[in-house]
Amino acid sequence: MHNKLSLLLTASIVSLLLVGTLHAKLPDLSKMNILFLCPEDWSAAAIGAYGNDVVLTPNVDELSKSSTVFTKAYCQNPVCNPSRSSFNTGLRPETTGVYGNPYNFERVIPPWASTIGETLTYHPIKTYMVGKLFHHNWEAVRQSGAYDGIYNSPPKGYQGRVLKYSVPKGTPQNPPKEWTYTSNLEWDAKMIEAMKIRKELWATAEKGSKQWNRGREIFQSLQAEVIGDSGDIAERNPDGKKARVVAELIQECSQSGEQFFITYGSSRPHTPLIAPREYFDLYDPSKLKVSPASKDKDINIPPVAKRFGRNWDIFKLRDETTETAQAAIHAYYACASFIDDQIGLILSTLEQSGLADNTIVIFTSDHGFHLGEHGMWSKISLFEQSTRVPLMIKIPGVTNGSICEEIVELVDLYPSFCEILGMDLPHDKLEGISFLPLIEDPEKSWKKAAFSSCRQGTYMGRSIRTKSHRYTEWVSYKEKKHTDAKVHFTELYNLDIDNLEQNNLADKPDYASLQTQLASMLKSGWKQALPTYD
Repeated sequence: MHNKLSLLLTASIVSLLLVGTLHAKLPDLSKMNILFLCPEDWSAAAIGAYGNDVVLTPNVDELSKSSTVFTKAYCQNPVCNPSRSSFNTGLRPETTGVYGNPYNFERVIPPWASTIGETLTYHPIKTYMVGKLFHHNWEAVRQSGAYDGIYNSPPKGYQGRVLKYSVPKGTPQNPPKEWTYTSNLEWDAKMIEAMKIRKELWATAEKGSKQWNRGREIFQSLQAEVIGDSGDIAERNPDGKKARVVAELIQECSQSGEQFFITYGSSRPHTPLIAPREYFDLYDPSKLKVSPASKDKDINIPPVAKRFGRNWDIFKLRDETTETAQAAIHAYYACASFIDDQIGLILSTLEQSGLADNTIVIFTSDHGFHLGEHGMWSKISLFEQSTRVPLMIKIPGVTNGSICEEIVELVDLYPSFCEILGMDLPHDKLEGISFLPLIEDPEKSWKKAAFSSCRQGTYMGRSIRTKSHRYTEWVSYKEKKHTDAKVHFTELYNLDIDNLEQNNLADKPDYASLQTQLASMLKSGWKQALPTYD
């Protein structure tokens, strides 16, 4: 049912500081609409078009057939806030200063930094944010306030259009339920108690303070373990409503003739792994295979690389067994199928509106997701499962299902949007490059490596991914910005023969020359990994 793709990346740039004009082979894209689909936590490995022949994602698979599909796309930090802060600004975490979720985006980023939405205010285009784009809109008041319309948590003082959605009359009601948060009554009781504690802490806490975050974490630690039936139908589910808001906006723009930039940010498949029952019925959990990359097969991998054996979401509070692992994979796949269905609704509306031939569709996610590899679940690692993201770009009349195996990064999104719309870059400090040249030629030689970073306790991991290898160094978090910081742990993997990264080759004599080369590349930084031109 699903075609396995071995993708080829395509990207090109005129220079480090300038994106340049659109290339001869591409038509003028500046008047086209842009639909930016960015679900949370969606692993490329859980998409049919990327080679998974079990998960059911027919709509994204269909999108891939008319897109350029990138197989080696990487985030700059495998955590929601740092990743979104990076691709929204076109800057890397070392520049944004956002290294984790507790960081307040608006307070931390450089004062000169701008975001995609702010740049689009200088272009005659309507901008709508539906669902999650920033980690929290209340931590990005100015930046989210640049959008003409927002659905889902507009920031305080927002002057734009607050988008609303009314479930149509005649829509079936949600099925009756005898629980508040989860059908597991034992967990439900714990969550009700956690909610009471959160309410008490929040009653006297400033939003974003330590007390406020403690109240949130108490509830979220329990909530992240919840899997199963969400107790609603798609039409009444929050992510389903977001999709229908996007559909309504598309129909509205088809009548007004206004050019649009619309973002769709679903909450699933982020934890809690809950979705309408019908999507769980698509799979038999007993037939789902657990990851072959079990932690007992890992060789010489330092504990810091595996979060010191801790999980932050799934299996933080309960034990992992074969059965519970299958149940978690079942729930993740169900969530993926659910969001795929919502994307299908959006794309079918686009076709019916008559705007499909004038709309560029970009599909990606903020980072990947572990499903048991190395004994790890969810995100926050520098392994492939956490740093690699899906990326598909559909340009009507141009892309046709080509596969690109060149390296691109999420930090490249901002300059790519600028080039698509024929806009000047907001400043000369962007740290990504437009990948439109790869749309022209998916086999064009591109970046030498992708750069990612991730904090684990008192350590900061800095990693590069070349076409064939991954090299990672762990330094003190206090020295995270020092290129000469003392290296405490190193990792080196040959992904050509060890695609699950289980055999750490660092410090082995046979790989000393390669390790020295990659260490130098990491130290030299991202600028030295950019494409070169004759």
